[in-house]
Amino acid sequence: MSPFRLSLWIVFLGLLHGSLVAQTTLLPFTLEDPQGIWRLAPSERELNQGIRLVARIAPQNGPVRLLVFNYTTPLGITRTLAEFAELIRGEIIVLPISGLTANTANHFDHEGLTQNFDCVSDGSKIRCSLFVYADDRDFWAFLEVSPPNSTTPSPFPALKKAKPAPAGAFALQPFRVHEDAITSFPISLRLARNPNSNDVARLFVTEVPPNSSTELAGVKEGDEILSLDSRAITTFKGTISRQSELGKLLIDRRPGATLEIEIISRGETQPRRVILVAGQPSNFQRRW
Repeated sequence: MSPFRLSLWIVFLGLLHGSLVAQTTLLPFTLEDPQGIWRLAPSERELNQGIRLVARIAPQNGPVRLLVFNYTTPLGITRTLAEFAELIRGEIIVLPISGLTANTANHFDHEGLTQNFDCVSDGSKIRCSLFVYADDRDFWAFLEVSPPNSTTPSPFPALKKAKPAPAGAFALQPFRVHEDAITSFPISLRLARNPNSNDVARLFVTEVPPNSSTELAGVKEGDEILSLDSRAITTFKGTISRQSELGKLLIDRRPGATLEIEIISRGETQPRRVILVAGQPSNFQRRW
């Protein structure tokens, strides 16, 4: 093992303690590398404090140069970019650091904070750069490690902002988006589930009829539903069908039946509860 590879192993020793989990995070960037310098390896690992290692970028024949982390702020908690950067350094870097400087930066159309510092090991220094930015409750961190005397350019210029995902594409394999179900209530839904365990992962609103009671309650396309009748979404199994747990709550309900949903909109930190009222089936038809 080369001295630099050994140094990297020491710097990121804390990563070895995380457990591998299913890849569920949509990366906010694509790798555009016509010269074929870089390789991208999505690899999700749960670390401490809710941090997830979601990708690694390395030269074709070299050690990892860039680690990508994702973190979702718990509801009701606020965190600055500087606080998030400190969280990443504290959980990921196990060596002493020196020469910390910070400035605003923009990478692949995301405005954020960059911190540059050295990791000190046995008198030698490893140059590191940490770029962090926030997208609502989601925080992203890109930790770049530069080998001494390296002639390989930074991988950042090869990263381009990802195009918007198709409606309902909220998860990657092995999670799959399944149904876009029209319900007995004035709302259409799409779920993502784990096919290995058959558990529902997340439930999203894909359509709200205009002038419906749902729209008047402030529910919008793209909102996430956290619970149905006080039962957390993640405790349901299967898909939205007449035979499933979700289907019994959402499909073939008599007119006037009610359903309480806990919902959160993009950009909000606190969920809210809304009562849905079932109507006649003819009152809700899909707009193709």
